Amino acid sequence: MNDFWYDFFNNVNYKESFPVDVISKEDLYEVYANLPGFSKEEVSVSFDNGYLTIGAKHKEVEGERVNYVLRERSRKALKRSIYFGDLNEDHIGAKLENGVLKVSIYLKKPEIKEKKAITIE
Repeated sequence: MNDFWYDFFNNVNYKESFPVDVISKEDLYEVYANLPGFSKEEVSVSFDNGYLTIGAKHKEVEGERVNYVLRERSRKALKRSIYFGDLNEDHIGAKLENGVLKVSIYLKKPEIKEKKAITIE
């Protein structure tokens, strides 16, 4: 799909966000998010009303005053939400390794209902 149209319809601003990949497997979705330079204490992951939200914010060093000659690295908070719908909220895991966050979201198992006889009128 053309990146321009994908970004337009998904309302993604990469200057205040980060790129992600979503992989669909038989029983789960895997989300990979590039978060280089963030520690796991600076990253948050939540799932609410069908939305997976990933946030990242660098912790500021208290009491340290720095006179920058050049400052290009952004210190603003980053956030990304992706809609997945009705998934198994009790079985979501996340791991941050080498600047890549992996979130595994397991699909709900379909409920097995008992056979029901239908009366014919």
